[in-house]
Amino acid sequence: MLRVTSRNRKPIKDLEKEVKEELDKKNKEKPFEFTKKDILAMIIAGYQVIMPIALIGVIVFAIFTYVFLNFFLK
Repeated sequence: MLRVTSRNRKPIKDLEKEVKEELDKKNKEKPFEFTKKDILAMIIAGYQVIMPIALIGVIVFAIFTYVFLNFFLK
């Protein structure tokens, strides 16, 4: 990453092309494969992102229901 962001005489587009070609060459030699651990880690990461949003939604719905039932239906 330092090579891409350092000040060189080449424009950034040329540096990006070089890095992309280098990565493509490495991927052809040894392609990246997902293992069971990688898939499990992605599932856990997704759960950690979605669960707080879902809990906030459940809490808001519970408060709305409580307020509606106790104050508006009496």
